[in-house]
Amino acid sequence: MPRLQPRRDSPRNTPVAGVLLTNADIDHALGLLLFREQEMPLVVYAADETRAALAWLDGILARFCGIDWRKISPEFQTLSGNVSFRAIELPRSIAFQFRDDSSGTTALFAPSVGELTDELRNTVHGSDVVLFDGTFWSDGELAAIRPGARSARQMNHLPIGDGSLDFLHQSPAGRKIYTHINNTNPILMPSSRERAHVKQSGIEIARDGLEIVI
Repeated sequence: MPRLQPRRDSPRNTPVAGVLLTNADIDHALGLLLFREQEMPLVVYAADETRAALAWLDGILARFCGIDWRKISPEFQTLSGNVSFRAIELPRSIAFQFRDDSSGTTALFAPSVGELTDELRNTVHGSDVVLFDGTFWSDGELAAIRPGARSARQMNHLPIGDGSLDFLHQSPAGRKIYTHINNTNPILMPSSRERAHVKQSGIEIARDGLEIVI
């Protein structure tokens, strides 16, 4: 995406104002290494538990640009320009709600949801756009192809089929999108009944290159 490319005056920069980590999962945090050559310390917002779990990564980047760790808060705080955000604490993870302060439009990003807490429910209902955990369709999805694998709930992901689909379908949120989808999830298959069920419920399925304007 051109808007995320470095400025032409120097290759060692980024227009990314900050990185927000929902947890310390390796696939959520390893991309921080790609910022290692920039001139200024990389701004990262995360819970104390996440920062502690990523001490190894902090040590690696200390030899390069370094990390400027920032606190998260349940109250809105400015990220950049007219964009602010707040953290919604979940069991074993964090969700983030963003707000365009010029228009008041809000978007929720919740890719790792193991439980529908009251606060999360209220935030979903009050958001204009919701990007929600669509990792697995069923609880035993992985075990069906790899015996002994952990269940979706054990991995802190509420399944779509018997967990989040009805909730999102009934939510008054303006636009609802499943994201963080595992490659075993049948909603990725164009002709699957699961994909059709999701679409009939008024929920979108994220794709590579998806751009959302709020």
